[in-house]
Amino acid sequence: MFEHKDTIKILSIDGGGIRGLIPALLLAEIEKNCGQISQLFDFFAGTSTGGILTLLLNRPNPLPAEQISKIYQGDDAKKIFKKNIFNILTKGEKYDSKGIESVLSTKLENYCLKDSLNPVLIPSYDMESRNTVFFNNYDNKYNNIFLKDIARATSAAPTYFEPYRINGTRTFVDGGVAVNNPAMSAYVEVIKLLKKSGIDPASKKIIVVSLGTGSATSSITYDEIKNWNPINWVTGPLIPTFFDGNSTTVEYQLKQILPPDCYFRFQLRLPDEKDADKLDNINEKFLNRLKDLTRIYIEQDNIGGLPIGWASKLTTICTALQSTNPVNP
Repeated sequence: MFEHKDTIKILSIDGGGIRGLIPALLLAEIEKNCGQISQLFDFFAGTSTGGILTLLLNRPNPLPAEQISKIYQGDDAKKIFKKNIFNILTKGEKYDSKGIESVLSTKLENYCLKDSLNPVLIPSYDMESRNTVFFNNYDNKYNNIFLKDIARATSAAPTYFEPYRINGTRTFVDGGVAVNNPAMSAYVEVIKLLKKSGIDPASKKIIVVSLGTGSATSSITYDEIKNWNPINWVTGPLIPTFFDGNSTTVEYQLKQILPPDCYFRFQLRLPDEKDADKLDNINEKFLNRLKDLTRIYIEQDNIGGLPIGWASKLTTICTALQSTNPVNP
């Protein structure tokens, strides 16, 4: 699979619900400066909203990243996160899954995993076997599953959407409960595939570009949470906190394993305001602030006196993507 490549470029995208707008906008910037995303990287991984992005970028006739970013801002977002009181009272999930399933069906059509343009890895969690399942298109086990079904399975966030059944045999929930940041999983898979082909991984340069969906900046104090009951946890920060904790752990691990010129993590600090870390905050003013904040990170290196911006990093990435051997020679 990678025999003729000196450098293998991995793109990994975290889960994060509506905050997928952040990596979508960043990818649009990369695409504008470097070319079509599907032709820039050799291996793709994405969880939950990141999995949806990954599949949209790798479907035949892939959607431009700029067009994908619109999904998070307009009628599609409202359709996905349309509250249904009856659904909450009878089933427990906040949203009727018909909305997200309609959007996924429209965007991913009837393509199957085998139709993906590049190797892809999409985690989901199988509630029946109690194991993480890594949907991929190179082991031949999942090739005939529709992309829209895999996208639905990886994004079935508990309390937000009902679990998803594939082929009536397995029940899946959001991959973020196990692998919200799939960058390490992607790296391990590439190593595995190289060894399987009889190639020494040390003979290749592996670059990991990992896109986050924003980290929370607002703290939750002991006095706030000490008297919370289970309902407070479920309706509050439990799911976002669980997902974010997983992401930061993987970030730490890869920083220890890979040299600085091989690991690029893009993560911004969310606005310090209520509900900024929620997976379903489709308030128009908030989304506009998120767009503006992402633009600031894209254009600057220093933000609030801290060297946390992306401008120089993006220049480095684009140079690396364009100078290494092409994905489709």
